[in-house]
Amino acid sequence: MREKIQSLLKELWAKDDGTTIREHTDKLLENLQKLRDYYRKEIEELIPKGLPTELKERFWEILELACEYHDYGKIHCKFQEKIGNKNIKPIKGLPEVRHNLLSPVFVNVEDELIRKIVRLLVLHHHPVEVEEVSAESVERVLREEFKFERNPISFMLKKREEDYLREDVAKMFKIPVDELILYYRLLKGLLLRIDHASSSKHAQEVEDEPPDDTLSFVDEFFKKQGRTPYEMQIFVRENRDKNLVIIAPTGAGKTEAGFIYLQRKGFFMLPYKVSANGIYMRAEGIFRNEGNRNNRNYAGLLHSSALSYVLEREENREDIQNNQEGTAFLNYFLSRNFAKPIIVSTPDQLMHFVFRYKGFEKYYATALYSRLVIDELQSYDPITLAFIVQGLEVLAQNGGKFLVMTATFPEFLRERFERMGVEFKTFNTQEKPYHNVQVIDDSIDNYVDKMIELSQKAKVLAVVNTVRKAIELREKLKDKLPHVKLLHSRFILKDRKEKEIEIMKFFNSQENGLWITTQLAEVSLDLDADYLFTELSTADSLIQRMGRCNRKGQKSTDEPNVFIFTKDCSGVGPVYYKHLHESTLKNLKDGLWDWDFKWELVEKVYSESALYGTKYWERFKKAESYIKSLWEGADSLIRSKSEAQDLFRDINAVQVIPNQFKEDVESLIQEWEKAKGDFIKRTKLLSDILEYSFSLPAWSIREIEKQKIHDRLGIYYIEGDYSEDTGFVLKPTADTEQVENII
Repeated sequence: MREKIQSLLKELWAKDDGTTIREHTDKLLENLQKLRDYYRKEIEELIPKGLPTELKERFWEILELACEYHDYGKIHCKFQEKIGNKNIKPIKGLPEVRHNLLSPVFVNVEDELIRKIVRLLVLHHHPVEVEEVSAESVERVLREEFKFERNPISFMLKKREEDYLREDVAKMFKIPVDELILYYRLLKGLLLRIDHASSSKHAQEVEDEPPDDTLSFVDEFFKKQGRTPYEMQIFVRENRDKNLVIIAPTGAGKTEAGFIYLQRKGFFMLPYKVSANGIYMRAEGIFRNEGNRNNRNYAGLLHSSALSYVLEREENREDIQNNQEGTAFLNYFLSRNFAKPIIVSTPDQLMHFVFRYKGFEKYYATALYSRLVIDELQSYDPITLAFIVQGLEVLAQNGGKFLVMTATFPEFLRERFERMGVEFKTFNTQEKPYHNVQVIDDSIDNYVDKMIELSQKAKVLAVVNTVRKAIELREKLKDKLPHVKLLHSRFILKDRKEKEIEIMKFFNSQENGLWITTQLAEVSLDLDADYLFTELSTADSLIQRMGRCNRKGQKSTDEPNVFIFTKDCSGVGPVYYKHLHESTLKNLKDGLWDWDFKWELVEKVYSESALYGTKYWERFKKAESYIKSLWEGADSLIRSKSEAQDLFRDINAVQVIPNQFKEDVESLIQEWEKAKGDFIKRTKLLSDILEYSFSLPAWSIREIEKQKIHDRLGIYYIEGDYSEDTGFVLKPTADTEQVENII
């Protein structure tokens, strides 16, 4: 029987492209070897210490056995029929059974403990809902097709995964149950990583060869720049094996400190795609230098539109001009596999493991043996913040390593991080105040003359809380100041990119003038204005905005350079929590704001006592207790990775294209249709289509005439006024000042 099965594995298909089961299995074993070669030390450190020696020593052997047997069930004739193998005649009247329900039966291992674990891994390498499994169908296939007199895993099919571990493994072999579950999750996560990478159509590597250490690259970067590391960077270097929270102002060198922390493999996570793109550019510059063998790029980018961004950047580079655009695709798909050693991403790509949906172990195990750097923690809404903090707590408890870097730390989280054993360190690199603040009990609308006056002799930045307000303010200014410029999130991508280049050029030039913008300026633009006029937002947001004025602290602060307007502020309630807005207002002061004052302002607004009983607090606590219950045994309501990712994303945003671009877009859609089967061409065309789009909150779409541009694309044409000067203007019934989508 064993020889017959080995022969079938070489003949029968694992994939509809004719890849045999043996070929696919050998790819898994090859990837397992890579994983072991590159990250053996990091992974073995995660194996729970209280397990029997046999399990600790046979970890890699168990993983190898699971890789070997995981797809044996694909020899089932009905599976072969389904994937189009015409060489096999299916047995008439035989039910079709999913291959992972059959594979465990073939596991041939003498040791009962090892056999039970391998069988469970193989059974659950695809999701199994025990209530939906037909044990009768499985038994019939085993009997009629494979001549098994009985089903050796019938009991296993009727039990939930972790219940089986508790009752049929831990109890029977007297193994500590919690440690056995951790061990199993690690094995299963690595099996899923290896299987999914080996099944990829575009890049079948589970891991790309890592650098010896990120330190040498950062040191080389400092040498080229003629710089020595800052105090914070030295601290991170000396404390790389601890979990850290670092609080420091803009310009303290947080990015390089993050790169130092990553060591050999890690994720650098940011809240916004635009921020991730910027950090990726820096990572690529540092981790792809001349000393690098074969000019290898160790860095990858991963977020929901990363491929479009990477392709666009690559278009002007030599490898694309020499028709080697496959390099950009390969790098992207290696990042998708998590194979790149250094991955710059948004949290929705990895942290969704916290929901414990079916298959979460792949992401959980990856996070455990990688280093995580979480930047701009203050930028998340309370629900996402709770998810991230709970995810970090799970990792801290099980051997994971992370560094949180932030300019303004939400004070109510301090105790939670201290319980995780995290070391806190604050760095104040600003020796003198950068900002002289005037708090004005009036609306920003009434100070347009002051803005105009200052813009004749300096660079002025006006930041308001909503798109509607930004458009209104420009209308008030444009007759007196025709060259006033506007930037917000409702410009089509093509125009927005041009405007972002234009605003950066302006603030780096010797010109004087005025730009109006929204929260966009806080998160994605590295600007340095002489004067800032801003509506009052919340403490953390306000400090981020102030970071766009006198950025290096080299300008005079004898006179006010920041004007905060506290009356008739837009976006209070829908964009900013009312309580946080009021609490910030209560703690403002006129005059010089040094780093200590800014830090105290955030502490006061985000202390537990200040937040208690507010909507912000309720949302955080509800999300926190939901995740806690999942890790204490409650079954997750979240069924899939995509559902979990949606909870990390602004899923209430819809991609739209103003109707006036319909003709241009239709011709691109026709080309996209013709390019069926050519993945590279289709991706480029989709990028070209998206150039005419922007995001709108779903609530506003209800009030607008819309039409899907194609039944397979979630993008809509919409009626409305669009101009490259103003952007898209929503009709008043739709524009109710909800949060703008700055991702």
